[in-house]
Amino acid sequence: MLSFHWGTADGVEDINRYVPGGFHPVHLGNTFRSDKATYRVLNKLGHGSFSTVWLARTVNDGHESSSGRYVALKICVADADPRHELAIHAGLPRTHQNHVIQLLDSFSLQGPNGTHVVLVHNVLGSLRDTKPPTLAQLRQLCRQIVQGVSFLHSRGVVHGDLHTGNIGICLPTLDEHSEDDILDYFGHPEIHLVLPRQPHAQPESLPLYQVPSIELGYYYKQKDASFTQSPLCVEIMDLAALAGEDPRPSCIAPAVCAPEIMFNLVTTSVNSPSTFESDIWSLAFIRDRVWIILFHWARPNDALLEKMAKLCGEMSPEWQEHIPDVASTISAEGADAEWEMLVSHLTKDWNAADVAEFVALLKWMMKMDPQARPTAEEALQHPWFSQLCPSKDVTRPL
Repeated sequence: MLSFHWGTADGVEDINRYVPGGFHPVHLGNTFRSDKATYRVLNKLGHGSFSTVWLARTVNDGHESSSGRYVALKICVADADPRHELAIHAGLPRTHQNHVIQLLDSFSLQGPNGTHVVLVHNVLGSLRDTKPPTLAQLRQLCRQIVQGVSFLHSRGVVHGDLHTGNIGICLPTLDEHSEDDILDYFGHPEIHLVLPRQPHAQPESLPLYQVPSIELGYYYKQKDASFTQSPLCVEIMDLAALAGEDPRPSCIAPAVCAPEIMFNLVTTSVNSPSTFESDIWSLAFIRDRVWIILFHWARPNDALLEKMAKLCGEMSPEWQEHIPDVASTISAEGADAEWEMLVSHLTKDWNAADVAEFVALLKWMMKMDPQARPTAEEALQHPWFSQLCPSKDVTRPL
């Protein structure tokens, strides 16, 4: 592992991933060209294990186009195989009504660390940066997310990594804002210089500096009245796998992982592939995280399995054999008590009927038996969604 002067920065991608097969070094102002457009990098939007994501704008002949649009460039690591994601997008209709992010463009770029696929999407804000919603707003947001999952499942797509970080907020008026306004709002980037203590064998593999990500939601809250006065629209990001293709191990976090996948991981150290049914379990946690975190700081171990069993109020014979001392403590009555404690704070703003419907929906989606869970389309028919208010009632300040 390399050692650097001034250490390594917090809140940025791992500098040690800038190696052959890893990240592509990107600097502010870089331009990348596809067959459709040229994109100029303005700032960083985020990073993950397999990509960095950058705020960019289309340019024309090296000059800002009067109609230049903002986009998000997802630059994959060279070792990534994005063919499945490209195949998924190729099979999806291009419409915003499905609450699934669209692929606007894609191309490859050659760099010092290999060949990288670049996916171009609309820029989305982060759901995690919004304030806790009212009950009417919660219903509206959750319905959109379930609609998005229902659409993916109807097309044979398993998402496999559903969590709040993969739910984005649409920014429909972003192109109306100037580069100066956006960049001036965030100020001079906190540049962290990258200087190895020893000469690097392939210095071009490293960026000259790293920058932290910006959150456009903060800008929008203060600078765009339409954003705070209109109902939010969400889209699902980072599509995972087509059902029927070679199964891929689940990569979902333990806190939102379905029990059947977690049990296999704990008992065999094997990550099972995600399924439509495991997506439904994770869906319950997306809506649930707005208020409560059931398995916060979860780790793949017997303690997590016990928590899952207590909340579900049931255990399969296979589970009973693995953690026999727990079996006698599991009951439907015990699960009811767990749920009552977890959602007790909701009663401050919700009436008892609202809480009961909400808990009933979560319990349905979090059945221990995957086949007992509803499909996404069935979940949309639950009474909790039938009480949606008109769109004018779901606006809110962020």
